[in-house]
Amino acid sequence: MSATQTEIVGLGESVLEQLNKEVAVLSKGPINVPVAKAELEIAVEEAKAANALQESLKHQLASATELTVAKMKRAYNVASGTIDMMMASVDKTSVTAKVFQRLRSKIRMAGDQTTAEPLPVPVQEATQ
Repeated sequence: MSATQTEIVGLGESVLEQLNKEVAVLSKGPINVPVAKAELEIAVEEAKAANALQESLKHQLASATELTVAKMKRAYNVASGTIDMMMASVDKTSVTAKVFQRLRSKIRMAGDQTTAEPLPVPVQEATQ
């Protein structure tokens, strides 16, 4: 089983609490309590700081994604509307208007056929 970030920080804080509580008993043994405590305090604080940074970046990423989606939608709508205006400025049935119209449809034509319906597979009739 792997521990969560919250569990790891909690473990570190619990160990620090026990180090403080049992300093007299532990100091009789081979452990250097002040050094162990200082090292653990640093490790726990660094872990907390890294977690706080990660959470901040998650929020920034979510905000950046929302902004990007909105800006992409706006850019598409402005480009599409501009194509409509270009077509309206020439005869809508003209060859030039068709060229303008293809600008919008080209965004899916070149290599990205993921949204298109698959072509039917021809069925060969059995010969008798």
